Amino acid sequence: MKIWIKRLLPVCAVTLLLVAFGSQLPAAVEALVGAKLAFLVAVFMGLVAYTWCNASIWSDVLAGLGQHPGRGRATRLWIRSEVMKWLPGGIWGYASRVVKAPEIGVGRQVAGASLLVELLLTIAAWGTLATLGLLGSGRQLLGLMLLPDGRTAGWIALLVVVVGLVVFKLRSRIWDALCRRMAPLRDASWDLPALGRAFVSYLGLSVFHAVLLKVLVLAFIPETEGLAFFASVDGLAWLIGFFAVGVPGGIGVREAGMTWLLGQVMPLPEAVAIAVAWRALQLAAEMAVLGGTFLVRPDEGRRTCLDASRVSL
Repeated sequence: MKIWIKRLLPVCAVTLLLVAFGSQLPAAVEALVGAKLAFLVAVFMGLVAYTWCNASIWSDVLAGLGQHPGRGRATRLWIRSEVMKWLPGGIWGYASRVVKAPEIGVGRQVAGASLLVELLLTIAAWGTLATLGLLGSGRQLLGLMLLPDGRTAGWIALLVVVVGLVVFKLRSRIWDALCRRMAPLRDASWDLPALGRAFVSYLGLSVFHAVLLKVLVLAFIPETEGLAFFASVDGLAWLIGFFAVGVPGGIGVREAGMTWLLGQVMPLPEAVAIAVAWRALQLAAEMAVLGGTFLVRPDEGRRTCLDASRVSL
């Protein structure tokens, strides 16, 4: 993907979000100002824990491919590389992890393959969360896809078309990249129980993520839908943002999807405010965890939050 396209896509995504929901911004700002601080602090602390635990699962993915670099070192490398996705170019989160993997005793080819496995496991986990949420909330998918108004529908449709055209244009490069990443998997020493633990951990963390979203909504609206509904919203919004190829962290796209889904059960200004606050708190949590990697040296003898609750499969 050309550099100018990489830089343009995030700008387009955020611009389309502002245009689509711009009329709601004054009321959304008012809702943000009136949000309950205690709930916001609780969500931030929960997201810090989520980010650290999510990073630590990469060591299970590597273990599933026969590599055992140590959870502490793998976690620290994952966090530092992931935060780099916000640098211009949008590829540094993955590229830097592959380049720096030899520092923790993992070959670059295996590290590249682990990224593909990690993506497949996370997609499966968030897809499972969205599906269970939809089934548990008793809401039909078509009902969730009803848009608040025709104008919003038009802008979201335009965004989908733009992303679709980019993916279509780069389809051969995407396929070639997948083939290169999959090549080392043929010779990997598979450890299926480790990969099973990774999937269960990703799924458990996604449920925790949905709980945090519900807590955030309570900061704006005292009475809300059940947890199953927010699980479906969180899962679908994550998937929408993930498949926004070239947009770092799905920024703008994920917020549009979340606003659209939350707008089914609450006033649109509150939905916009929640989506913006959700992104801001996640960014703040990433920065806080990044700072922690420089303050705390990895201790391979110390058990992490996932080691304490490891399941045997």
